Amino acid sequence: MRRACLDRIAEREPDVKAWAFIDPELALKQARAVDSSATKGALAGVPLGIKDIFDTFDMPTDMGSPIYRNNRTFADASSVALARRAGAVILGKTVTCEFAGLTPGITRNPRDLDHSPG
Repeated sequence: MRRACLDRIAEREPDVKAWAFIDPELALKQARAVDSSATKGALAGVPLGIKDIFDTFDMPTDMGSPIYRNNRTFADASSVALARRAGAVILGKTVTCEFAGLTPGITRNPRDLDHSPG
C-alpha cells in the first residue's frame, strides 16, 4: 500500500507540484518501524503530507519562502509529534503559500491543472 502511494505521487508530481519535499526511503523506513512496533497507535501506517509551515525534525521547513530554503529545525511541531506518536507515516512536506499567507505556491489542482487547488 505504501509503495503504491509513493508511486502515485511520483506519477502525478510533475504535473501537480504538491510536494516541497518528499523522501520515499525515509517514508518507507518510518512505515517499517510502525509495522514492527508492538503497540499500534490510532493512525498506524496512515500516510500524511505535512504542510511546509510545520516543523519536522527530519525534513526541511521552508515555509514557502526562499529565505528559509533548506531550513532545518531540531524538533517536530506538536501536531506533527502527536501524529507520529499515533503511528502516522510522514511522507514529506506539501507546498504552501509563502508563510501561509497570500503569495500562491506552484501547486496545481489535480482535477484541473489550469487551476490552483484553492
